[in-house]
Amino acid sequence: MLSRARTVLLSLTAAAVALTGVACSDSGAGDDPDPSSTAAASPTDAGSAGSTSAPAEPSEPSEPSEPSESEAPDGTELRIEGISLVAPPGAKPQELGEGLISADYADGSFVNAGSIPDYGGSLRELAQTAAETSRFPTRPTVLAPVEYVGQRWWHLAGPAGLGDRVESFGTSTGEYVVYVEFGIPQGSDRADAQERIESVMASVELSG
Repeated sequence: MLSRARTVLLSLTAAAVALTGVACSDSGAGDDPDPSSTAAASPTDAGSAGSTSAPAEPSEPSEPSEPSESEAPDGTELRIEGISLVAPPGAKPQELGEGLISADYADGSFVNAGSIPDYGGSLRELAQTAAETSRFPTRPTVLAPVEYVGQRWWHLAGPAGLGDRVESFGTSTGEYVVYVEFGIPQGSDRADAQERIESVMASVELSG
């Protein structure tokens, strides 16, 4: 099942993780700023009849400010060392261990983001390592590299058991090897799944 297997999904070598694992950074999800509103000031009464004091000058009413709109992408930001991305709305984020964070959905699908310090190797070698160390019954297929956000990524795809499938994309930032994995439940609409992949990968920001 996807929910039981996601923590080991197409991970890089256990030895590399053990030797070079990094701590997850705190989530940098951008919350909408609280809108600041200025209450309109009421004009002061000119004074009651018979008052000997000078009437107060009416104050100019100020315009109430409009609620500010968030400029952050619509969704849930996932951030760890080397990579951040925005998962579509409805995700429940959770840290799965050192260097791995996930956004889970009610339909059983998920988006994982992982990172470890770069241990060297070409993109093809990194893809082969990820495929060979997969713990799924069937080794995923290494597909042609793809390009997102101006970066070349390896691309793996294969069954995840019980009709579920997975697609994985990874690259090197120079300092980190990072990867993004998508769990796609059996019966999911292929067009919807591809739309989610494109949306998430377009939101990726790399560092290091």
